[in-house]
Amino acid sequence: MKQKIAYLRGLMDGLKLPDDDNAKVLKAIADCLEAIADEVEIESARVDNIEAELDEINSDIDEMDEVLGFLIEDEEEEDDEGFPFDGSESWEDDFDYFTCPNCGEVVPLTDDMLEGKESPICPRCNEKLFDD
Repeated sequence: MKQKIAYLRGLMDGLKLPDDDNAKVLKAIADCLEAIADEVEIESARVDNIEAELDEINSDIDEMDEVLGFLIEDEEEEDDEGFPFDGSESWEDDFDYFTCPNCGEVVPLTDDMLEGKESPICPRCNEKLFDD
């Protein structure tokens, strides 16, 4: 763009325009075009900087995504190794639910708790759930 403006100025100088109002208008237009070209050049440099920063950010995001993927895989492997169920069972299957006759609280109890010699205690009211 600046080369074209320089060419235009060269043409104007080569024409040896008289020092009248028309020549002043043409010189003002050339000055304006030169100022616009300077601004375009500055903004173009800013855009280039922004694009470079975006490339760097995208690269950082890709690295973080890769690390996060490894962490998620590791977490899933750890969960699978220590998980006692095969997926067809639920932790809820291990409990029977009883309503406390004293306070109405629903209490989950395991088979071991039910087979004990003493009646289980309600966690809410601390009373026995069953009569002996």
